[in-house]
Amino acid sequence: MLALIAILLGGLTFHTRAPVPRDTPPDPTGRGYMGITVGSGSLTISEVMPKTPAEKAGLKTGDAIVRVGTLEPTNFDQVVEHVTSFRPGATVEIEVQRGSERKTFKLKLASRPVELDPQRRYPIEPFPEP
Repeated sequence: MLALIAILLGGLTFHTRAPVPRDTPPDPTGRGYMGITVGSGSLTISEVMPKTPAEKAGLKTGDAIVRVGTLEPTNFDQVVEHVTSFRPGATVEIEVQRGSERKTFKLKLASRPVELDPQRRYPIEPFPEP
């Protein structure tokens, strides 16, 4: 009898899975972040930070930014201002010139690290009332 039960149970597969933690929801007061740096006075990517939306989307060092969403920037400050106007979790389309071809990528923005925003890093405390 035990052999019959073992045979019957042997044919069944039990799917026990460990619970998968949910992604933490984006910070509702956060600012968007791609994870790239560019050369001074340039729109050419000089570094793609590991494990960031830019790396996940496939951006590479040497790509020249042509368009971010509807913005056709002339300097990187415009790119930063535009991207940080979006909340983390938003999807932004970015077009780059890679060699002789243009490529378009979709990035799901992450939260901009606090150390990149000095005003958020060191909030101004109001003066205590006398």
